[in-house]
Parts: sequence; C-alpha cells; structure tokens
Amino acid sequence: MNRYYIIVPVVLMAVFVFFERGAAKETKILEEKKLVVEQQKKDAELAKKKELEEKARIDSEKRNAERLVEEKAAAKKKKDAYDAKIQKMKDDLKRYTDDVDVNTKLVAKLEKELAEKRDQRARDNRAVFELAKKVEFTKKMRRDAELEVQRFNEMLATRANESAMAKAPVIATAANAKE
Repeated sequence: MNRYYIIVPVVLMAVFVFFERGAAKETKILEEKKLVVEQQKKDAELAKKKELEEKARIDSEKRNAERLVEEKAAAKKKKDAYDAKIQKMKDDLKRYTDDVDVNTKLVAKLEKELAEKRDQRARDNRAVFELAKKVEFTKKMRRDAELEVQRFNEMLATRANESAMAKAPVIATAANAKE
C-alpha cells in the first residue's frame, strides 16, 4: 500500500496537470479572446469617437461657414443700407441745393419786381399828387375867376347905377309938375 500512496497522488497529479494545462490553455485562449474582444470594443469605441469627433468638426466647420456667410450677408446688407442712406442724403442734398438755387433766383426776381412795383407806386403817388395839386390849383383859379366875375359884375352894376345913361329920364308929368 505504500506504493499506492505515491502512485495515486502522482497519477492524480498527472491527471490534474493534464486537465489543468488544458484548462489553462482554454483560459489563456478565453483571455486572449476577451482581450481581442476588448481591443475590438476599444477600437470600435475609438473609431466611433473619431467618427463623432469628425462629424462634430465637420458640423462645426459647416456652422462656422454658415455663420461667416450670414455675417458677410449681414455686413453686406448693413453696408448696402448705409450706402443707400448716404446716396439718399446726397440726392436730398442735391435736390435741396437745386431748390435753394431756384428759390434764390425766384427771390431775386420777386425782389426786383417788388422794387419795380414800389418805384411804380411812388411814380403813381407822385402823379396823383401832381394831379391833385393841379385840381386844387384849377379849383382855386376857378374860385378866383368867379370872384373876379362877381366883382366885375358888381362894379358894372355900380357903374351902371351911377351912370346917367342907366338912369331913366325924368319925364315931367303934370302931377310931378305941380309939385
């Protein structure tokens, strides 16, 4: 039996080593598969991460490009609006300047006409005054002439009364003779 004490453990150990090596190989293969699967997962995650990063970068570039286009469009629109306002101001300035020129000429013409009208009014007033003066002088001359005619008529009447010719001859009548 002593032999069995050594043989049985050695045989069991050999069986154990045989199964253990098979199990160790399987474990090593499983670990390698697990490592490969993990590596594949990491690679997939890394690829997915790179793909997401690439999409994010492309999306960011696209948004930046769109933003730049929008900013350029807004700047162009703002510049166009500014240019339009400046052009409108220039047009208004030209129009107002033209209006000022026209109105200045009109004011000069109207002032000239006003001066002419004032001169004409002064001439007319002078003519009216001269005519009124002539009328008054004529009225005075008429009154003087009428007074002269009256004075002359009175003088004639007085002379006629004093004159012997103007007196009726006295005829002696019988009634007067008795006196």
